[in-house]
Amino acid sequence: MKKVIRVGTRSSELALKQTEMVINEIKKFRQDFEFEIVRITTQGDKLIDKPVNEIGGKGVFVKEIESALLKGEIDMAVHSMKDMPYEIPEKLKLMAVLKREDPKDVFISRDGTRFMNLKKGAKIGTSSLRRQVQLKALRPDIEIVSIRGNIKTRLKKMEELNLDGIVLAAAGLHRLGFENVITEYFPPDVVVPAPCQGILAVEIAENFEDIFQEFYSHIVDVKTLFEASVERKLLKTFGLDCRQPFGAYAQYGKENDGEKINIKIAYQKENKLLKGEVTGLIEETDKMIEKLIEEFGGI
Repeated sequence: MKKVIRVGTRSSELALKQTEMVINEIKKFRQDFEFEIVRITTQGDKLIDKPVNEIGGKGVFVKEIESALLKGEIDMAVHSMKDMPYEIPEKLKLMAVLKREDPKDVFISRDGTRFMNLKKGAKIGTSSLRRQVQLKALRPDIEIVSIRGNIKTRLKKMEELNLDGIVLAAAGLHRLGFENVITEYFPPDVVVPAPCQGILAVEIAENFEDIFQEFYSHIVDVKTLFEASVERKLLKTFGLDCRQPFGAYAQYGKENDGEKINIKIAYQKENKLLKGEVTGLIEETDKMIEKLIEEFGGI
């Protein structure tokens, strides 16, 4: 008799797609498992008319799922790691899985005009404070219109609200096959992505860890694992969530002199957007973060 693994996830099309991606990868190595997808509605899914920063920050997309894990109602959960607060409840464990999708933000224009070529006072849809601050730094004249919802909902709102464009994450568009709507990609030094954007994560309870570790090595990508750990360390060090504008992107690579990490930061301090970048050996990550904080004059 096959063991049934109950996998918790939000109910959106993207969340279900991401969950299926993880399940299909596990099945390659554990044909003796069957999977049951358990759809869970979170507070963030219910309160779609308010910006995330007004209803509790990142945790609004995961609390109900974590509660189900702690109660033993599900065995594991699949998340977009960028939705995860840096503090995880005791008895739960969070791990990056699969190869990172494109972490960049993208601009979707209603008529194909690129962002910097938009008319003065153009209306741009996004509810992300991080995006708002960085976009306004590029184009102080634009008007930000707060919109939330899944990809199809936001594309529909662009038309209904007569917006000139919207900004979304490339990762979700790629995973759902919406690449054709993208007008342009923002380079990560122009609009620094959210920490762990494009990274999937599995969250488990302690009593499932032994089973999960049997196949974790097969579904983890080392580059993604390093980048996720550095970006979450930055999130924790700065003590921020999506109630404050904060972008962080760590890019891992191997060179002749060792494993290196390049870190880009966008951070708002006293209503001023600060950006920083530093590169060094992976084992010097803590020193690199200290250097960034020093450049910012503290946090």
